[in-house]
Amino acid sequence: MILAALLLAAADAPPAGFYRAHQIEVGAALELDGDGKFRYQLDYGAVSESAEGSWSSDGSNVYLTATRMEGAYKSPDFSRQPLTIDGDRLLLSRYDTVIRFEREELPAPANKNKKLEK
Repeated sequence: MILAALLLAAADAPPAGFYRAHQIEVGAALELDGDGKFRYQLDYGAVSESAEGSWSSDGSNVYLTATRMEGAYKSPDFSRQPLTIDGDRLLLSRYDTVIRFEREELPAPANKNKKLEK
């Protein structure tokens, strides 16, 4: 019963983490912090935009609400902008494409203080 509760809690855990897009002509990154804050950057063709603000999730989607957004080209700022959760990916419909953010694990910083490694 405890194991089932832990598995259910893990399934409902928000998708906090670092995501990058690996698509031709798209450079994009999204960081969802565990405290509900986000940072976003997109370079796509002639468009370059960035945003930061807060995020929430209902389990099927992540919603971005920007408190600061720069460079949005003929597209509205993020006001509860939905991203579909697709396994470890988040899908954002923006401009004329779907940007596929894939979750990446960031490496732990190296310990540069050799005295502490003993």
